[in-house]
Amino acid sequence: MKNLITILTLFIVLFYTSSCINTEKKQDLTEETKNILKNIDDKIYINIYMEGDLSPKFTELQSSVTNIIQKFKDRSTKEIDFEFVKVNEKDSIDKKGIYSPLSNLDIHPIWVQTSETKFHKTYPYATIHFREKSTPILLHNSLYYDTIPELKEKELQNSIESLEYNLIEAIYLLQQYQKKKIAFLQGNGELDSTNTWDIRNTLSKFYDVDFFDLRSFEQNKETQSPDIYKQIERLGKYECIIIAKPSKPFLDIDKYLIDQYIMNGGKTIWFIDGTTANMNNFGTNLNFQLSENNLGLDEYLSSYGAKINHDLIQDEKCSKSPVYFNNEIAYFNWQYKPVLQTNTNNIIGKFKDSIITDFVSSIKIVKSEKCKILLTTSEKTNLLKSGEEVSFDIIKNPPTTFEGKKTTAVLIEGNFRSNYTEINKNLDLKKEIENNKMIIVSDGDIISNLHTPPNFYYPLGYYHFGRNVFDGNTNFILNSILYLCGDEDLIKIRNKTKMKNEK
Repeated sequence: MKNLITILTLFIVLFYTSSCINTEKKQDLTEETKNILKNIDDKIYINIYMEGDLSPKFTELQSSVTNIIQKFKDRSTKEIDFEFVKVNEKDSIDKKGIYSPLSNLDIHPIWVQTSETKFHKTYPYATIHFREKSTPILLHNSLYYDTIPELKEKELQNSIESLEYNLIEAIYLLQQYQKKKIAFLQGNGELDSTNTWDIRNTLSKFYDVDFFDLRSFEQNKETQSPDIYKQIERLGKYECIIIAKPSKPFLDIDKYLIDQYIMNGGKTIWFIDGTTANMNNFGTNLNFQLSENNLGLDEYLSSYGAKINHDLIQDEKCSKSPVYFNNEIAYFNWQYKPVLQTNTNNIIGKFKDSIITDFVSSIKIVKSEKCKILLTTSEKTNLLKSGEEVSFDIIKNPPTTFEGKKTTAVLIEGNFRSNYTEINKNLDLKKEIENNKMIIVSDGDIISNLHTPPNFYYPLGYYHFGRNVFDGNTNFILNSILYLCGDEDLIKIRNKTKMKNEK
């Protein structure tokens, strides 16, 4: 009898513990995910193609997919249905004899090798359907090859940790009746489509991405002159505009158009070089005199809250740069390529990935009550002023004393007053905006992917020395634009996912 009581007690404890664990599992979605699920306004269908002869680790992943979708069902105000779909291999040959059963959905198989002779054909995808729209998503985030070995435990856990974000992101985007529009400005020598292809590809998942030429006006039918108000109206359809490394001075009309865009609630992100420093400036003496990049924006940006200084940062925490030596490439620490640090206390910078740059300036904060620092250098930083010499001598004789940390990106939030309140009273302009926001970054190369003519493209953040890619550039820009466009919930879920994966 005593043993029976002990067993029953143990059973009750185990049952209670199990119930607590299950309760905790139901409550472990992020608050942002719950908010999105709460606002779903129609039924969601999910087809999961990870079915059939799966390897042990992918079987675990399959189980986790079921668990996370069940949590979504429990929290959603609308019905969420899902099913596992087995791919019909009999109908997998097209007219040319090429195996492509789901290529029209952009879904392709991988082979997971668990022994010398055992391969598991796997489709690690799902498609999410909302009304007449659908989108495929990856359920395993490290698909670089057609054939991969069985997942390691860390790889499996990273994929499991990413499920919530990958699924909720797709649901969030599908529910938008129309994608928000953003634009890269043109007209002042900004980066072109070649040097922005990578970040545009990333952003196009979330937004309709255009180019907008400030200098291309429609004509006023009555006066036959450029229609300024029509241009402001055309610019106003964009949620955010990106000014990426301009190289020509801004005309007054350019600045007026951007000012009125801001006064009407438009968001801006500026990637501006403070100097004209460039590797091509080095002559036979391996030095050059530092010159200002005069874009006519100093007072203009200052009125909003911060400006870019015409100086050049030297930082001991830097990436390496290739230098030809005895007909071979040698890599040296190049202090003009600082590796920047994010402010992890701010939602935009809550990630550990480093950000690589090229010839960066510092930022002067004019209105500290409106500015939040997003990016900085290390403490071991010095500045070169305009007119001073930029030299390869820094490789042989690096500095031993330092000025300290410098600011290289700021978020400005609050009320903005127009730069044009005192001009012609007849102009129909808006003089002030409440609660707007913009971001200023003191390097144009942060957003630029490398291009080697005629047709070789490197991804954004590519690092020649390590032959790898720094994810920080993409993460910082994406988070910045998501924040400016009011899509903060996605940032919070992304950040929490990344922090789990980085542990």
